[in-house]
Amino acid sequence: MSPRPKASLDDLTVPKGVEPAVVVAPDSKPSPAPSPAAPGGATSLKNYAHTLSLRLTAEQYRRLRRYVARVEDEGHGRVTHQSVIETALSEYLDRQK
Repeated sequence: MSPRPKASLDDLTVPKGVEPAVVVAPDSKPSPAPSPAAPGGATSLKNYAHTLSLRLTAEQYRRLRRYVARVEDEGHGRVTHQSVIETALSEYLDRQK
């Protein structure tokens, strides 16, 4: 039996420092992602102080994947799960003021 070929994950990975072209919240118009110099901008150039883990149900994860795929299919550029979660958290905390 011959050894199984190794799968390449190169097409699935996003290099560090690469940001989505836009950040889109559900039911809103896309807006350009903040530039790295913008204060409070959701970029990988942030000096992150903490790492959190988020547990999702299978259905929550499927919804997130479908949302990201839909946004990208609409031509809004690459959107990461991280950017969606950061945007949602920021909007939620802003409403709590």
